[in-house]
Amino acid sequence: MGQCPQCGGDAAPDPERSGVLWCLSCWHAWTLPRESHCPGHRPVLMASLRKLAEYRDRCR
Repeated sequence: MGQCPQCGGDAAPDPERSGVLWCLSCWHAWTLPRESHCPGHRPVLMASLRKLAEYRDRCR
């Protein structure tokens, strides 16, 4: 259970849509903020940049 940002009433999860709450008083619906996650591309990017730097050094 949560609290409605519009009227301050009680809110419940919507049974038909995940991540959505709706107010039991005014029927206002809103989505919950999603957690942001890192997809893990940084190690691949760093390895690619190192290879590019090595390639540039060889071409000089």
